[in-house]
Amino acid sequence: MSGEVIGYVWYSQRQHYKSIAYRSVDVGPDERSAPEVIETMWEDKRGRQLLPRSAFPEKMFAVAEYGGAPKRHPNVFTNGFVMVSSKAADVLRQFDLGAGALYPVELFDKDRVTPVEGEFFYLTHGNSKDSFLPDKSPEAWNNYRDGSVWSPPPNPLDDQLFYGPSALEGPDIWREERTYWGLMMSDRLVQALKKAGASRGWLLLRCPVATASNGCDAGRAA
Repeated sequence: MSGEVIGYVWYSQRQHYKSIAYRSVDVGPDERSAPEVIETMWEDKRGRQLLPRSAFPEKMFAVAEYGGAPKRHPNVFTNGFVMVSSKAADVLRQFDLGAGALYPVELFDKDRVTPVEGEFFYLTHGNSKDSFLPDKSPEAWNNYRDGSVWSPPPNPLDDQLFYGPSALEGPDIWREERTYWGLMMSDRLVQALKKAGASRGWLLLRCPVATASNGCDAGRAA
């Protein structure tokens, strides 16, 4: 591999997996959220625009058939949305979220009456970059033949996904146009989460940032 490593960013796999079963009140017997909530989840995952507070359910309820709310919540969890604890939110507020926001959400147990102890927030943003370097990432999975979407391989390891220098510019959280299934985070933000004891659960992969020897980094920050 040619090109010099000039820094690191991090890829969070948290949203690859639903970790706690919460859903909004408008839910049918098939356990799928209402279409507008699903659409919000999809738009939020692409990260192309900051969605308003009104697009997110104000209350979420633990799913009875999955045992209800856990006794303890991690600092980050997902049910389609990314949700964080007040501890993680306190760290995130210290960094450049760009077109990002932390929207409060009320969580309730399976009886839909008992509140879950603690403060929780949706983590959302409209930050987009295009700095992924597939030619330097031979382990990455090409999810579509046209090369438009890539992801880490099964059983991924650090240093398998490479990004160009533009990944180091702009906000500390973002989505990459070609690896948008993962939430991207700057190294300084990840180190602060680790120092605060709030990094567990993000399922983080370290990603080298390399100079593009052939000038192919067409990255942009938006």
